Amino acid sequence: MASRTPLEVELKLLLLSNEIAALEQHPALQEPLAASPELCEEHTVYFDTADLRLARKGLSLRIRRHGNRLTQTLKSSSDGGAVAAARGEWEWPVDQDVPDLARLANTPFGTEIAAEAGCGLQPVFETDIRRSVRSLRLAGNTVVEVAIDQGHVAAGPAMQEIRELELELKSGIPGPLYRLALALHSDIPFTIGAESKAQRGYRLRTGEAPQATEGAVPKLAGACPITEAVRQIVGAELGHFLANQPAAAAGAVEGVHQMRVGIRRLRTALALFAKYLEPVAARRFEAELKRLGNVFGAARDWDVFCTQTLREAAGDAAMKVWVELLQPAAEARRQIAHRRVADEIGHRALAALVLGMAAWLEPDEAATAGLGDNRRQRRLKKHAPILLDRMDRRVAKRGGHLGRRSSEELHDFRKSLKKLRYSADYLAAPYPSRSVKRYQKCAKRLLKLLGEGNDAAMAITLSEQLDAGQSSDLVPAIGALNRWAEERRAKSLRQLPKAWLRFNDTPLFWH
Repeated sequence: MASRTPLEVELKLLLLSNEIAALEQHPALQEPLAASPELCEEHTVYFDTADLRLARKGLSLRIRRHGNRLTQTLKSSSDGGAVAAARGEWEWPVDQDVPDLARLANTPFGTEIAAEAGCGLQPVFETDIRRSVRSLRLAGNTVVEVAIDQGHVAAGPAMQEIRELELELKSGIPGPLYRLALALHSDIPFTIGAESKAQRGYRLRTGEAPQATEGAVPKLAGACPITEAVRQIVGAELGHFLANQPAAAAGAVEGVHQMRVGIRRLRTALALFAKYLEPVAARRFEAELKRLGNVFGAARDWDVFCTQTLREAAGDAAMKVWVELLQPAAEARRQIAHRRVADEIGHRALAALVLGMAAWLEPDEAATAGLGDNRRQRRLKKHAPILLDRMDRRVAKRGGHLGRRSSEELHDFRKSLKKLRYSADYLAAPYPSRSVKRYQKCAKRLLKLLGEGNDAAMAITLSEQLDAGQSSDLVPAIGALNRWAEERRAKSLRQLPKAWLRFNDTPLFWH
């Protein structure tokens, strides 16, 4: 029988500047359990099949040389449910520099790896790291291993520098780990690393760009206390937000989209559980998320305009020549918006927001968190109808006479409906899946129509920004696109009342 999965909980922080010496001397790191940090040189080789079958299963297998010692390690991919990565990890001392497959037999993946090994395991990339390691005892008897790494990861001629801080939870609770990260971040700027060394090595090996990933909603039991529900929901959304950071920084359309979705869902969670949250911190987090949402939203709007709207318009023979005139100016605006996104990702403010929210969620040594008063211990299912009714009332207030609403009013209605849909996702687990799916299907249909109308309205807004009033060269093309977009907006408006009635007639699954 496979043994219970041992979990590695680790926060990876990437230094924005070469401040290793300052980090080593930081006051927060000067009370280690050991008298002084251990310094070591580590050479690690990662093994896989020629076609990288282990990587496709979310596994990494390595042999690390530390002085005269060899250690074999198997890791599974992170569950993505929090800011700090939680991965399965198994280690064994070995006396050879190639994997000992017999050691893997007692892991959940032993049989799979043995089958893949028939195709031949081989070195696929390696790391050389100079590491400084110390242990800290923090509040609540939490012990954290602090490792400062300098070196590189290499796959053939491809190489990437490594300069990072790793905080690994050895025992205790994660709250003090996040508070340590905040204390360090206040003096030494860094970003939060979303990729392990193995993930970076595999990307060097394949030459592939970072890939976007969709988030997963935690399945919450009806008996779950509200405080735990908030912790799991916000933790999962923060993890999803960070997981898409590399793809968004590389300019991937879907990476930007998923980070924007993460921002919206985080704002929804804060709104949904507002009365159970400490209001000062919640308002500050909401304000910063709103600011970030504007940055990512602008990039997303230009992505949709360039990759969807103009492409669709070019399919109309009468529009093709006008689209060709608009495309260069639109792409230039799009690149500016993406540079703003990259700047935000590399700015210390984003790391401060994520670490601050993570620390806010986690209990301290007294097993309390900054989430509010004792009402947060109430059971989720008992209060889910109250929470969902409140979100539903906001939708109903903005939902009448949709065919006559302005673009701004429809946009506000769409945002309220999205929040209701996300809230329903969060609180759906205790209810019959058939009722939930029927309700969400109608919500998605209505949101699709609203999205089409919003894209058309945004096409008009963005196209009118392209000449910035400085030239008449694009005026005929802008006018043509506006007429084309207005036709599509009108079409979606005609369908909205019927979709709204169908949604209104759908039973609320939480009643």
